[in-house]
Amino acid sequence: MLLNRFVLAIKNQSRETLRAWSYQCESIFAQRSRRIQQLFSFYQSVYGTQGLKQLWRAYYRRELQPPLRGMVMSAVGLVGLNIKRLGSDGFDWNKERLALSNFDLCRRDIEFINALPHNQLCERCQSKKMKYCYCQLGNQRCRKGQTKPSTSKEAEKESEAESSISNCQRPLDLDVRNAPAGSVRIQAQDDHKWEPYFSKNEFSIWRRQERSSLYSYKVYARFDDITADDFLHVQTDLDYRRQWDDTALRLELISEDPVPGSNSHLIYWEMQWPRLFANRDYVYCRRYIKDDNKKLIFICNRGANHNSYPALSGKVRVTDYWSLMVIKPFRGFHEPGLHFVLTYYDDPGIPIPQNIKSWVTQKQMPEFLTKMYVATKNYACSRAIKMKDMFHGFALINDEYTANQQRGSWLGSLSRRKANSKPEADR
Repeated sequence: MLLNRFVLAIKNQSRETLRAWSYQCESIFAQRSRRIQQLFSFYQSVYGTQGLKQLWRAYYRRELQPPLRGMVMSAVGLVGLNIKRLGSDGFDWNKERLALSNFDLCRRDIEFINALPHNQLCERCQSKKMKYCYCQLGNQRCRKGQTKPSTSKEAEKESEAESSISNCQRPLDLDVRNAPAGSVRIQAQDDHKWEPYFSKNEFSIWRRQERSSLYSYKVYARFDDITADDFLHVQTDLDYRRQWDDTALRLELISEDPVPGSNSHLIYWEMQWPRLFANRDYVYCRRYIKDDNKKLIFICNRGANHNSYPALSGKVRVTDYWSLMVIKPFRGFHEPGLHFVLTYYDDPGIPIPQNIKSWVTQKQMPEFLTKMYVATKNYACSRAIKMKDMFHGFALINDEYTANQQRGSWLGSLSRRKANSKPEADR
C-alpha cells in the first residue's frame, strides 16, 4: 500500500515536472525566435541586404568549422533551390573583375591627406584662391627604377623620358584577405599634370587633361560629423540611393561577383540631365575594399558592357567612365570624422559646349556631394532611431517573459505551487 502511494506520488510529481519543463522550453523557444527575427530585421535595416550578405559571408568564412559548415551549406541548399545562381547571367567575372592594383593609384591621395597640416599653396592655387594645393604633390616626378620624387632643380634638368609621374607609383600592400586580384585596370593619363580648378564651400577641385578638351577631376572634402562606415553604406546601397538621389532615374543591380571577398557588382545607372539634353546611362563595375589595418576604404568604378542592357535610342550611353575614391576616417570607421578624395572621368560621347561642362562640374558636382553628405546624416539618424526602438522592444520582451508566471524556471514553478498548497492544507 505504501509502495503504491509512493509510485503514484512519483508519477504525479513527474507529470508536473514535465509540464513545467515543456512550458519553459516553449517560452524560451518563442522568446529566442522573436529576438532572432528582430535582430535580423535590425541588421537588415542598418546594413542593407547587400551588407547583410557580406556580414554573413565573413562570419561563415571565419567562424564556422568544416563539419558545421557542411551542415549549414546543406540547409542553405535546401532552402535556396529556386534562387538564381550568382554569375549565371552571362557576365564573366574572371575577365571583367576590376584589379586590386587600381587602388594603388590612390597612394598620392593618401599622402595628400596625411600632409594636410603642412599643406602650402603654389602660385597657381593662390591665384585660384584654393584652400589646399594638390599640384605640388600630385605632379612630382620620379626617375625610372626610383620611387622617391626628384627635386625641383633635378626635374627642370631632366627630360620627360628620364622621369615621369607614373614612375612614382608603388603598391599599397593592402590587407585584402585573399580577395581575387582581378585583371581590368583603369586607363588614366598619369603623366599629365594637375591644375587648380576651383574651391567652393568645403570642396576643393583640381583637374587634369585626359584627352583633347576632356578632363578628369579630383575632389577633396572633409566632414566632421559623419562616420566612414555610414558614408560607404550610402554610396553602395542602391535602394537607399534611389531615395536621396533624384537624378538617378534608374539604378539596378545587374550581377554580383560570386567569389567571396570580391565586393564587386555590375550596375546599371540612368542619370537625368537638364532639359534639351538626352539622359546619360551607364553600365559599370564597382568594387570596394575596406582595410581594417590601415583604416582606409577604397571604391573603384569603371564602365563595362552587358548583353541584357544595350544602348537605347533617346539616351546617350557613356562607356568611357571611371572613378576612384579613398576614404580615411579621423580615428575609426564607426567614429565621426573623415577625409575623402574622389577622382573621376567620363566621356559624354558627344561634343558639349565648354560652358555646360563648367556648369556640370562647378554646380552639379558640389550639389551632388552635398546631397550625399545630407543623406549620410539622415541615414545615421534613422539608424539611431531604429536602434532605440529595437532595444525598447527587447525590454518589452523581457518584461513579458518575467511577468508571466508560467515562463519562470520549472523549479520555481514547483516551489510556487507548493507554497500555494500550504495555506489550503492549513485551512
